[in-house]
Amino acid sequence: MNKQDIYIDNMVCDRCILAVRQVVTNLGWRIERLQLGRLTGWPPDGHDEDALVVLGQQLHNLGFRLREGHGGTVSRIKGLIVAYVYNDRADTSHSLSDLISADIGQSYSHLSRMFSQEEGRTIVDFYRIHRIERGKQLLIQTDEPVSAITGRLNYGSAGRFAAVFKQDTGMSPTAFRARGRYVARPLDEL
Repeated sequence: MNKQDIYIDNMVCDRCILAVRQVVTNLGWRIERLQLGRLTGWPPDGHDEDALVVLGQQLHNLGFRLREGHGGTVSRIKGLIVAYVYNDRADTSHSLSDLISADIGQSYSHLSRMFSQEEGRTIVDFYRIHRIERGKQLLIQTDEPVSAITGRLNYGSAGRFAAVFKQDTGMSPTAFRARGRYVARPLDEL
């Protein structure tokens, strides 16, 4: 049996990890590591190709998608960004670019070019979209001051957060909160 690194699109939260773990375990895979965007493990009974096809079908039924080649790296980058933005316990003492480079083991500039070619947008754009979406959630679902939300989203200042937020939404964070309406968008559609 050959250990495989499998990249999975649309994993955006801890529940996704649980869902993928359930499918993989039910299919008889041995898991070495499972994290957002990536599974490392061994297929059942050494049937690498058949097991991968069945796994892909099962995951597709849940809204996930297997990626191969550079796409797998892109899936991992997306998973890292989602974890960095939405996990309040994430280590944000290092820059996102350093985190991505260290996790994948390649230069950020190379990964950035690969991501842009595959996705048609930059890592920075993907990160910005998720930060703004998380900001919307926090503004509506908490009573935290905008300055605290700014810190949670790793903006250098409340003014910078407000400027980016207004550029994306057409209103200030305070006006958005006062409006009180927000419909969450699925993270895999951002």
